[in-house]
Amino acid sequence: MSDKIIEEQIREINRKLDLLLDDSIIQKQNREAINDLVDDVAVIGKDVFRNAVTQLDNAGVELDGENLRDLGFRLIRNVNNMGMVLEMLESLSDLAKDATPIVRQIGLDGVKKFHEFEQKGYFEILNQIGIAMDTIVSRYSREDLNKLSENLVQVFDTLSIVSDKKVLEKIDAIFSTLRDIKTEDVEEFSIWRIIKDFNKPEFKKSLGFMMAFLELINEKNKNQIEKII
Repeated sequence: MSDKIIEEQIREINRKLDLLLDDSIIQKQNREAINDLVDDVAVIGKDVFRNAVTQLDNAGVELDGENLRDLGFRLIRNVNNMGMVLEMLESLSDLAKDATPIVRQIGLDGVKKFHEFEQKGYFEILNQIGIAMDTIVSRYSREDLNKLSENLVQVFDTLSIVSDKKVLEKIDAIFSTLRDIKTEDVEEFSIWRIIKDFNKPEFKKSLGFMMAFLELINEKNKNQIEKII
């Protein structure tokens, strides 16, 4: 083997040794930096722990080491549950983000609808109904209201009869006639005029209507009295 080859090998070995030496120096520096960091963190941790203990002592709070240890173990055992809770919170957050536009649109639609009701006067009608109810309550006693509630079925029966179209037409005809009649212009009827008009068809029809009306009233009153007895 020639001297030149030996020299090249020696230089290569020296170069590798230099690299190893540099690497060992870097590792040593890293270890020293880590040790210094650990020492600093330990000092800071001791100070933080000392201050926390002092504050807890001033606040009258006592810490039990065993309870803290049990709490730590419980937290470690429930890591999966905590993960599930966090996932649920993330899902709720996503749901809130997705539902926000829908809720906002519903709110806008509700505001528009309330404005429409206000323009149509619905709220004024409700206000007037409230005033009417206050008037009823202040004018009538509790006993009167109890009687009304007891007879409410009969009241609705009467309203159902009155709401019939034929009945409404007759009531309208009666009140229209009463409105058109002028009491100061009504002529006086003598006995002879009544006898004279007795044979007129319209007079007989009116008299028949009155008699039929009275007979029906008497019949209904008789049936009610029999039910009571």
